[in-house]
Amino acid sequence: MGSLSLYSISTLFVILATISPSLAAEDDAGFAVCSRPFSCGICKNLSFPFWSDTGPQYCGHEGYKLKCNGDGSHPVIVINEREFQILRINQSAQPQMMTLSWMNSGKDSCPTALNHYLFKPAKTVVNVTLLRNCPESADPLWKRIAATHKIQCTVDGKPTYLLFLRDNETHLVDCRDKVEVPVPEEALNQLISGTISLSKALMTEFDVQYLAYDEYCLKCQGSGGRCGSGHTSSLSFACYCRDRPYDITCGTAHLTFLSTRVLTLYRFLVNNSY
Repeated sequence: MGSLSLYSISTLFVILATISPSLAAEDDAGFAVCSRPFSCGICKNLSFPFWSDTGPQYCGHEGYKLKCNGDGSHPVIVINEREFQILRINQSAQPQMMTLSWMNSGKDSCPTALNHYLFKPAKTVVNVTLLRNCPESADPLWKRIAATHKIQCTVDGKPTYLLFLRDNETHLVDCRDKVEVPVPEEALNQLISGTISLSKALMTEFDVQYLAYDEYCLKCQGSGGRCGSGHTSSLSFACYCRDRPYDITCGTAHLTFLSTRVLTLYRFLVNNSY
């Protein structure tokens, strides 16, 4: 048995080059589709966990469906049955962040709490306790509440007032509910000082961290896969790989296939060289 010739080595590389495209052609459909980023309004190159009607839900997460308009406007996302405008999305940041603003004000639907396992307010955001379901009263005490500290809005289609009062003022009115609404800390300070109104404070944009299987997704991407959700349950995580979907990380099916044939081919060339 002689040494491996230059001709044999060249032949090996030619065969490998022939094998590789054939493997790529067998890419799983989920891997191929979820590898393509999409745009939604002003937000470009989006991927998991976001998705829209232009692509399959399994490339994203159920809680991150975006409403897109073709006029280059801001995408809209629904959280706790309330619509928010998305002003910015930073998928390259760690942690991943996006900037939101309430879409409703005045006599529209009242803002609600952002209590949700998929979103976490940034450190610059605080929860403001507001009084809700506050009937307007003829009592003079009602008139003492600054006009800038109350708005009229609706809850389940019924009109109500939403009030911002300091702790020592809550006895002034008879409100049935409380709600914690996220606003930037700077906006809260301006509201307290009387620089801006409650309506303006609620409409101030704020940052949130979005959470959707972050650790799983990093592992999936590190193994060469594309993050997504299950075909049967959009709340489950799936890692779409070239050969098939996996739970978290890609397997080694293609690698094993390729290495086995390379080893077989190498042995053949060595045994037949002279």
